[in-house]
Amino acid sequence: MTGQPLNHLVVQPLRALNRYRHLIAGLVQRDISMRFRQSTLDMLWLVLQPLAQLLIYSFVFQAVLRVRWGEPHAGALAIPTGLMLFVGLTIHTLLAETLIRAPAAITGNVSYVKKVVFPLAILPVVIILSSLVFMAAALVISILASLLLVGYVAPTTPLIVLPLLALTVMTFGIGWLVAAVGVFFRDLNQIMPYITTILLFTSPICFPRDMVPQQFQGLLTINPLTIPVEMTRDMMFGRPFDLSALLPYSAIALLIFFVGYSIFQKLRPGFADVL
Repeated sequence: MTGQPLNHLVVQPLRALNRYRHLIAGLVQRDISMRFRQSTLDMLWLVLQPLAQLLIYSFVFQAVLRVRWGEPHAGALAIPTGLMLFVGLTIHTLLAETLIRAPAAITGNVSYVKKVVFPLAILPVVIILSSLVFMAAALVISILASLLLVGYVAPTTPLIVLPLLALTVMTFGIGWLVAAVGVFFRDLNQIMPYITTILLFTSPICFPRDMVPQQFQGLLTINPLTIPVEMTRDMMFGRPFDLSALLPYSAIALLIFFVGYSIFQKLRPGFADVL
């Protein structure tokens, strides 16, 4: 008896994502195009925005503040601080946008709630995949910038899909959870920007991990961004990394994925009553 519910919990979200993949793709495309609606350059902003950010970070942190990103590892090249910061902030944006936008994923689409046949669970997914497109574009720019500024692209760069996939899986679960709770607790919209700021400054995005005093290292350890950010940078810039650290992280990501979907489905019958 326990095996059947467990199997249902695991299979149902995967089956739903596959079943509505074409609808999801269409909604993601619409979400991205809505961001650039009435703009002259349209989809070119997908490239211009991260490129402008990279130039600003590089100018401020290297030319003005002259910040150095720790000491380079043995056999590794010195990477510009602006580029290191840009990669970390790009990964942070995926989770940050989900936390900020997901609480309104259901409340902002009341007409869909009234439609019994509409798969509400895909609404947070659309937000995440839309953010994922922007993150992918920014990471491609960072790789090209590494080639231009450093003259080197690490052969381990393709492996960045592993930590980023684990983070994306975890973000799905968080997105479903936040979207469901956001229907009943509207203050979540006001709280989430502060949560994203806390996640930013308790992960090694704006500073190297070895700068953090030992008594605060625990904050970095429990931050869901720490492993993906550090491992992505190490893989992109040819620094030593340990894939074994990704195994427990991936297990936790899968757990959050299935639990988040399960909670969303349990709370879903009450959406219409509240809205």
